[in-house]
Amino acid sequence: MFRESSAKVKVINCNDGEMRNAESNMVSAMSEKIIKAEEKPLSELFSEHYVFMVPIFQRPLSWNRENFEQLVEDIKDSMDLKEGHFLGSIILQRREGNLYDLIDGQQRMVALTVLLAVIRDIAEKADLKERIQGYIYQKEDPYKGLPEAMRVTPWEDLKDVFRKYVYTEGGTQKFREDFQRGRIPYKDFDDPIFHLYEAIYTFTDRLRGVDLEEFVKHLLRNVYVVCIETRSLTTAYRIFNVLNTRGLPLSPSDLLKSENLGVIRDEEERRKCAEIWRSIENELGREELANIISHIRMIKKKEKAKLGIYEEYQELFRRGLLERGAKFIKYVKEVADIYSEKVLNPEIRLGNREDESRYKNIVDLMREFLPFSDWIPPLIAFYHKFRDDEMLFKFLLKLEKKFVTEWLAGFTPTERITASGKLIDLIESSNNAEEVVDKMLKPPLHSFSEYGYKDEKDLLSQRLDDKRFYRIYGGKLAKYILLRIDMEEWELEHFPGYQNIREITVEHILPQNPSEDSEWVKIFTKEEREEWTNRLGNLVLLSGWRNSKAQNYDFKTKKEIYFKPKWTPFRITQELEKIDKWDIEALKSRHQRLIEKCVSIYSRVI
Repeated sequence: MFRESSAKVKVINCNDGEMRNAESNMVSAMSEKIIKAEEKPLSELFSEHYVFMVPIFQRPLSWNRENFEQLVEDIKDSMDLKEGHFLGSIILQRREGNLYDLIDGQQRMVALTVLLAVIRDIAEKADLKERIQGYIYQKEDPYKGLPEAMRVTPWEDLKDVFRKYVYTEGGTQKFREDFQRGRIPYKDFDDPIFHLYEAIYTFTDRLRGVDLEEFVKHLLRNVYVVCIETRSLTTAYRIFNVLNTRGLPLSPSDLLKSENLGVIRDEEERRKCAEIWRSIENELGREELANIISHIRMIKKKEKAKLGIYEEYQELFRRGLLERGAKFIKYVKEVADIYSEKVLNPEIRLGNREDESRYKNIVDLMREFLPFSDWIPPLIAFYHKFRDDEMLFKFLLKLEKKFVTEWLAGFTPTERITASGKLIDLIESSNNAEEVVDKMLKPPLHSFSEYGYKDEKDLLSQRLDDKRFYRIYGGKLAKYILLRIDMEEWELEHFPGYQNIREITVEHILPQNPSEDSEWVKIFTKEEREEWTNRLGNLVLLSGWRNSKAQNYDFKTKKEIYFKPKWTPFRITQELEKIDKWDIEALKSRHQRLIEKCVSIYSRVI
């Protein structure tokens, strides 16, 4: 099965023609006769020259809110900077006429189609609406021999949904309304229908206040891809592997390794450095090494990437922020050791088992359940400079509060990265660890007034009380908050940690879709169900298999499943065993207690 690279949506300076054509040149060299590789603006892709089909063997729509946010924020940034924006390569198998199969690039092309459809539906000018509809939907033209067709025909199970909501004027906003009213069913947060909702919601939200005409002009004229075309599926598959196989010496970490070993003249020193690099790969793996390379870039650059990772490193070397050769490789080793000991296998030595356990479990939760890693570079930078476990513990408590509350407030990826860079700046400019810990949660580094909240307590109280709480960030926020509350219910000195952490799920006690003849419809009015089903107080933690069994049963049966066997690893679930009836009073009481508990957890960190 073909797998689209997760690293495609990156900002690359399109003024650098050599970088933009790197993939094109490599592939063209493979076979000029059967492969055509050319850089194209989106205006050409969304024209009568192309109609795209997503083959049946491709994975379904799987981009999530983070991907959609990153896409639109990157395009907005490049528009503000008046620069081009490169979206990577797409691999096409030409079928006939203007019809192509999308072998690689389907997630991006579908996302761009939805983005244009959202602009069509929120734009006020009729001319802009009409033109965009023409870009994404090909009208029949008997004179040119063009049939009526969707510009991008999606996966088979989404064709009808796209035809009704994406390719019909006004459809995206109708989809959002129908989805929020429960008229469009979906299985879970991995369902392509849910990802389509995330796309429409995110694009609508992020385009508020944007000059839509200028945005569309920039999108069509200054956003590019490299189109790699072939008529052979076998050739397309081979190209896909060339561009995506991990083992090729084309990854930034491999290029950096080769470059830095190459400038070391002493043969014995070069051998030792090669062994250092190989030991990192062997102990942590190539994927984690790539993460380390990314974190180092952030520590040194302190801002959002504007180029490819390798090109960003060339800038760091030119500016003297990193030194090529043995010093660079040894620095990578130092960062890798901190990353392994304080993030991947988190341990600190305090002489206090409760706080040692708290550090380990908070880092585990952040690593597994925060949908971003922007908190890791500041943690590495702090420990690399101060090497103090006691201060690292205090720093972590404030670091978690900072990133969780900023997540709650709705910080964009760009805003989170900017906040992370400012914190790294503080670390570098401070004389001691105490100064960093004292200033990191104070303005201007940390403030929510521009988001409409008086302070962090006001932010927490409002967001935790949201009647749509379960749906915020696709359930990721709900799971994190529930686990964070649950962790504090334990005596951490003896807390064993969460086992099978990735199988933990969130269960609605009052089901989301109870049958009309169930006890839930008798206990709760329709208005109460709409108001309280997705609120914090109605949510519990379960292991995956228990959640699948509980489903829409009545409360008594649910409890039998929750507590069979008689032990569940979650304290906030265990407390339900003492409750005989789950009604509106019990729900409101638990809801208020959980809010107060969460506010208390973060309020004591000052």
